[in-house]
Amino acid sequence: MNVTKAKPDAAKLVEVVEAYFARVDGGDIDGTLELMTPDCFLEVVTDKVRHEGRDDGVRGTFERRLEQVGEAWHGNFKHIVDVEQGRVGSRFDVNRTWKDGRSMSLDNINFFQFEGALIKSISVWMSNENTLL
Repeated sequence: MNVTKAKPDAAKLVEVVEAYFARVDGGDIDGTLELMTPDCFLEVVTDKVRHEGRDDGVRGTFERRLEQVGEAWHGNFKHIVDVEQGRVGSRFDVNRTWKDGRSMSLDNINFFQFEGALIKSISVWMSNENTLL
């Protein structure tokens, strides 16, 4: 995927959001991070948790997530796109299985802020247990 700082259209923003989830589901931390700006942040609003910086805080949270989660699937996306402001709101379903065998389904919402075609920030609302600690 060619990711640049040029102003993307709605289809490109949605493509990046869905690539983000596919890479998270696949455990591809490096691939996930390449979709983000170096100074990005990820916050889990429902738990008042905030991770600063792609290569520091955000990388660490995905590494910790992989230690816990065996399998995950994000899908059934409903996106709202504001091209002018570089924003995407996404509601989606999540199926998650921990390495200890527990599983659950969630109904989550994320808000993505873009800088060009790169993710500048992600605000997460989780309907159940947080794996982004």
